[in-house]
Parts: sequence; structure tokens; C-alpha cells
Amino acid sequence: MKAIQNIIFDFGGVFLNIDFSLTFQAISQLCGKPFEVLFHDGFNDQLLLQFETGKISPAIFRQKLCERLGVQVNDSLIDDAWNAMLLDLPDYRIDLLRKVSDHYRVFLLSNTNLIHYWKYNGDFRVRYGLNFGELFEKAYWSHEIGLRKPDLACFKAITENAGIDISATVFIDDSYPNINGAKEFGLNGIHLTSDVIEIFENGILKQEL
Repeated sequence: MKAIQNIIFDFGGVFLNIDFSLTFQAISQLCGKPFEVLFHDGFNDQLLLQFETGKISPAIFRQKLCERLGVQVNDSLIDDAWNAMLLDLPDYRIDLLRKVSDHYRVFLLSNTNLIHYWKYNGDFRVRYGLNFGELFEKAYWSHEIGLRKPDLACFKAITENAGIDISATVFIDDSYPNINGAKEFGLNGIHLTSDVIEIFENGILKQEL
């Protein structure tokens, strides 16, 4: 195996703390129906997949979500409920990322959507004076590239765009299906089950692949 030269990081669950159940609860409270009744496939629901890959705008997403809920809710309430899952981004993970960048080429690959992006990136810009993606050589957001993990086409598109050797690249994600997709494509993968800081020492990966 080649020495690792590149690291592709996931975002939510790796840098940003998230709790999906908070959005489930908030959406349910808007209409009085359980989230699982409204979205049988959870976050694999077609409406959510379309939004996550940039196929529909935030305005269309809100409209279709209200239709699904069977209620008319103003945009700010929809956004607040949708963003409820987004928690904090600890400073020490930013410090870690800067150290890792001294040793590897670093990239970001995130399944996300514009409403979430506006929220966490806006908060980050207020706090640090820059966009979160600027901490990476390049950031790939699903709503911008029109592709999402764990689709092999997603990994193919971003590794070709970055011009990196997949055998010398590790992908770090807290989702097991995403790691499986990455490994099937040919990337080295680390399924994150603890805090990301624990798999590095002085900015260098500790884990044997």
C-alpha cells in the first residue's frame, strides 16, 4: 500500500456535531405527525435526495415539504426545524485540521443542502472570518456537484477533479455505508466511531489501514 498523501473528510459527524433526531422531532411538531410516517425512507427520501443534490431550490423544497406536512408554515420556521440537527463545531477540531493540512493534502466531501449550508457556513464565517471550505484544498458539497455519497460516481468525480491517486488517499466518514462505497471505489477508508481527534497524533494518522 502506498503512503497516504491525501485525506478526504466528511463534515457532519466528523467536524460538526449533529443530531438527526432533533430535526425529526422539530418537523413532527410542525404538523403533529411522526417523521417516519412523513418520510418512510428517512434521509433517503426522494425529496431530500433531490434537495441534497441541488436538483431543487430551497424555495421548492420548502413548498414541497409543506405539502408533505399538510400545513402552511413560513420559511423561517421550516428552516429552523430543518436546521435543528446542526449543533456545535468545536475549536479543537479546527486546530486539528490545520495541523493535518501540514502533512497531507486535505479535501472535504459532504452530503448537504443549501439551507444547512447557509446556516453552518454563516455561523462559521461570523466566528472565524472565512468559509469552512477554505480550510481545505477543495471542498465538495453534494448540492453543488450534483452527486452524493455513497454513489461510486461521486467518488470518481471528486478524485478525478482533485487529481489524486486513490490508492494514496484515505476517506474519513462516520457513516458505514459511505465508507463501504469509498472502499468499493478503491479508496482507503476509516469509519469514524469516536472523535476525529483520536485518530491523529500531531496531525498524522495513527490508524493502520
